Amino acid sequence: MLIILVPIAIILIWFLLKNIQPSSLVPPDYSAKQRKSDIRYAYELWKAQYVKQIEGNQYYVSYDNRHNTVSEAHGYGMFIMVLMEEQFDIQTRAIFDGMFRYAKSHPSDRNHSFMVWRQFRQKDGTMKDDKNGQFTGSATDGDMDIAYALLLADQLWGSDGNIHYKQEAIWIINALMDSVVNHDEWTLKLGDWVKDDDPKYGTASRTSDWMVGHIAVFYEVTGDERWKKVLDKMIELTTKIQNQFSSETGLMPDFIWKKEGEWVPVDPYFLEGKNDPYYSYNACRVPWRLAAGYVLTTDKDVKHQLEKINTWMIKATQNNPSSIKAGYDLDGHTLVSYSDIAFIAPFAASASIDTKNQEWMNHLWGKMTEELGPNKTSNYYSDTIRLLVMLFIEEAAGEKEKFRNTRTVRSH
Repeated sequence: MLIILVPIAIILIWFLLKNIQPSSLVPPDYSAKQRKSDIRYAYELWKAQYVKQIEGNQYYVSYDNRHNTVSEAHGYGMFIMVLMEEQFDIQTRAIFDGMFRYAKSHPSDRNHSFMVWRQFRQKDGTMKDDKNGQFTGSATDGDMDIAYALLLADQLWGSDGNIHYKQEAIWIINALMDSVVNHDEWTLKLGDWVKDDDPKYGTASRTSDWMVGHIAVFYEVTGDERWKKVLDKMIELTTKIQNQFSSETGLMPDFIWKKEGEWVPVDPYFLEGKNDPYYSYNACRVPWRLAAGYVLTTDKDVKHQLEKINTWMIKATQNNPSSIKAGYDLDGHTLVSYSDIAFIAPFAASASIDTKNQEWMNHLWGKMTEELGPNKTSNYYSDTIRLLVMLFIEEAAGEKEKFRNTRTVRSH
């Protein structure tokens, strides 16, 4: 397989979407004023509740009520900061730089290019790295988002200040290839703590880490041909899992691994809990990640993967986002009786790829914004995913009015 890519200056015309015709993307039928008001309100609430400053002019994103954090949250935070300034002219560079300084101050002890995956807030307000247990070191998704956010920062602010954003991004991207990619399978491992030949975790991969758009850009900015192999493998495995294990729903499991020569969902309690082989709190991000990847690659296989998921969910909920539950097995049976915005919002991203989803998109946006505000159900994960999806969709709305016709194309 061959990937033909346009220059990075075109690919990174702001996060995504400017390389697609406006008519091919579906914003909700809400006015630009209303959408922007919703996003700004969501951002201000999110920032007030989750962004914390510590000594040394550093910032991080709190992910629980004790104000601890993880690299996943940090990557999201850096992502949000650069997108808010790009889209809304809100001055976020000082916080973004403070977040970068925080990440650099908490390196993985296995590969110092990465951020160690978790820190605990101490009574004196300082943050202490988690160095206990088997699963220390990095978490793949956090560093992927940090690297991509740095590339966007270079596009927005340039790299002639105190931080050379592009150079720092490439440093992380190269480290990802060295320490997180399984060079036998060309899959993404769970973190730098996993060795390729680890009999249990060596081939294990988290499907929500399969950021097709990120990987396409990593290849373009580095010229490293090995990223093409990773990109192709992600797309192929998504299709394989859908065809063999979720042919009706298109749902992806939280984790897969290669067992006895075959790629399959992992067993319960493989890493995090009983729902590891199902569409749960990791895989719920897949529709959003795939949609972002489709926008940058316009890959027909990725679009088909999204269409399968969208078609099933619309039918299963009878076009009512409130009926989306917080977990399913791969056949579409619900795991729980409750809903969660972390499961609802990503479907708004996936709906944006096709105009036939307009009514579904309208319902999803309404559901995402009807409960904005601090309440007893607020939590970092749901609020953050909602805000990221809202920012994605606002780009889809084409408010900058400058779209590019050039595409990133993966040909067979």
